[in-house]
Amino acid sequence: MIKLPIDIPFKDHLSAPKYRQIIDAILQKINAGELKKGDKIPSLNMMCKQFGLSQDTVLMAYNELKAKGLITSQVGKGYYIQSENTDFKHRVLLVFDRFTAYKEELYDSFKEVLLKDGSEQIFFHHNNLKMFQTIIDGSIGDYSEYVIMPIDHPEAINLIGKLPSNKVFILDQGRKQYMDLYPYVCQDFERDIYRILKNSRMLVDKYNRMILVVRTQKSHFRDITIGFRDFCKQHPIPAEVVNEIKSFEIKPGDGFVVVDDRDLEFLVRYSISNKLELGKDMGIVSYNETPLKGIVASGITTISTDFTQMGKSMAEMIRNHQKMKLDNPFLMNKRNSF
Repeated sequence: MIKLPIDIPFKDHLSAPKYRQIIDAILQKINAGELKKGDKIPSLNMMCKQFGLSQDTVLMAYNELKAKGLITSQVGKGYYIQSENTDFKHRVLLVFDRFTAYKEELYDSFKEVLLKDGSEQIFFHHNNLKMFQTIIDGSIGDYSEYVIMPIDHPEAINLIGKLPSNKVFILDQGRKQYMDLYPYVCQDFERDIYRILKNSRMLVDKYNRMILVVRTQKSHFRDITIGFRDFCKQHPIPAEVVNEIKSFEIKPGDGFVVVDDRDLEFLVRYSISNKLELGKDMGIVSYNETPLKGIVASGITTISTDFTQMGKSMAEMIRNHQKMKLDNPFLMNKRNSF
């Protein structure tokens, strides 16, 4: 249904700017039932002509209404009412790298905290620059906040820079690269591995050497390697960093820190076929907690950021209109494998 034109009783004596009066008038008409989902509202040019406004003024109002999820635009067709729920204060874009069991925990806790005050929409870039760019370019001005897990690419910082800087939050990864630019809730990969091994020195001492198995040295994996080497150097204990575990000579008394679950599977199978008792003849610590790791091989010791707390902290930051820089808690679940 088309609802044109819209009568807006502008009052010059009010302290509220005219773009805010446009927003308030449309909100009032939605709440009164005069505007409903699917109704068309005036174009930018129509509003400018009707009320003698600048296009910037109308665009500012419409962009904020879009960010709240109340209106939408269609190229060549105009602006429409998208939602009649005016209670939502936040419409958040979440950009994740990929969806995993532990990222689902993060997402669920974020939604639970934000539930009463907003809504969210999630996209995945899968560490693909073109996909990341498409998501960013297609979302500019449509959301009240942008929560980004950055891609590890030199162009990422420029792409994120296209978004309104006061609405961007960095999540999980990118602490070093973005800490001076945006608020964040992130892992401190370098310090986390160092601290958890230092606090577990009695367990580490059971082994003759420690081996970090990490398939790539990009981004946060590089930070994990630095923290691991620092601990082993200061402890001290012989250490190796391995990219390809299948070609590595495993010896009884080795302790492993494993980032990728494919390498975890290989090591568990190796221990079984070579009759090496985990936690005694050979040790394994695996990154990121999942339910199966509590069962496999009588229990795999895991180290992991608290993804539930990460989602909660980010949502609370947005709800409370805070701009903070938080290092997320990093935990060990001690089981039989280490």
